[in-house]
Amino acid sequence: MMLTLEQIEALMARMRALGIAELEYRHGDQQIRLVRDDDAAAPHPPTLAPTLAPPLAPSPAATRNGMGDKPAATPEVIAATMYGQFYAAPAPDAAPFVGVGDRVAAGQPLYVLDVMKTLTRIEAEFACIIRETLCANGQAVEPGTPLFAVTRLDEARNG
Repeated sequence: MMLTLEQIEALMARMRALGIAELEYRHGDQQIRLVRDDDAAAPHPPTLAPTLAPPLAPSPAATRNGMGDKPAATPEVIAATMYGQFYAAPAPDAAPFVGVGDRVAAGQPLYVLDVMKTLTRIEAEFACIIRETLCANGQAVEPGTPLFAVTRLDEARNG
């Protein structure tokens, strides 16, 4: 079976999406070795906990919380920490782990990340309220991809 140019290009695109720098494929007496040397292939430390991106700028409507001119809590973004596929639910026919408005406890599952057919359940590092889901189910993500806009519960009093 000889790989076509389209198949090789698809392999390279998948390597780029997953951050893989080198791939070797053998089938019978045929062999292909693909190597990427661009900056996107730089290794990323494997971490399982979500990281925080810089805080979002609050919209003008969010600057009031119904209590005079006191500003509302500033939302933060939970971002992906590695390359993979984002899944909002534990199974295709299951409800999402979290939804907009949900109060999330530290350690509660937020999403599943599929990295090279290894499914990892990612949990919240802190208690928060989900303000917005920023990533589509099944979407390919990379380190820094925004997944959820949240407000920490310690900042979201009565929120």
